[in-house]
Amino acid sequence: MKIKNLFAILLALTLLICTFVIPTSAKESTKNNTAVEIIINNEVSEETKEKIERYFATGEPATDTGASTYGLTCTLFGHKIEGTIVTAVTHKVRATSPRCKKDTYNYEACTRCDYETSQLIDTEYIVCCS
Repeated sequence: MKIKNLFAILLALTLLICTFVIPTSAKESTKNNTAVEIIINNEVSEETKEKIERYFATGEPATDTGASTYGLTCTLFGHKIEGTIVTAVTHKVRATSPRCKKDTYNYEACTRCDYETSQLIDTEYIVCCS
């Protein structure tokens, strides 16, 4: 009898806890309607500009096939790097002012192959949306 009562109490507590956990989890998983604005601070070629926009919009390299396509030229002589400073402003990140987040990156890409990398330089919250 004691085991049945103990089992019934544990089952009731488990069901009670589950009823509180599920609504809380669903509430926290809602996404904000955020938009990302990409600002390229230097003059770059159109091809590099497209790579930068794709890289920061999706978070993935422009030609992500799972394998790098380093050509023979890059293997023998190294990459031909074209670099720039990129600012990504994410709008409506926070509920209170300052609402927007400004990330500044040092972006580098090879003009001969699909190599590209970015390094976060600075992050700050700014006032740009009401």
